[in-house]
Amino acid sequence: MPQKAKADVSGSETKTADYVYAHLKELTQMARQENLTMLVYLLEMAQIEAMELSQQIRPAGRR
Repeated sequence: MPQKAKADVSGSETKTADYVYAHLKELTQMARQENLTMLVYLLEMAQIEAMELSQQIRPAGRR
């Protein structure tokens, strides 16, 4: 089994949430292009969750 690449997001919950959000956004666009309706819906829900987590974690002055 091939090893998965790891992003350098350790040590920061905000960076991790932002990283996940960015990749979910890309995956959502790919699924939308292929008309994968249910997958688009699920990915969009995950995007919203990642965005909300990122905003909750980020210090108030840096929003």
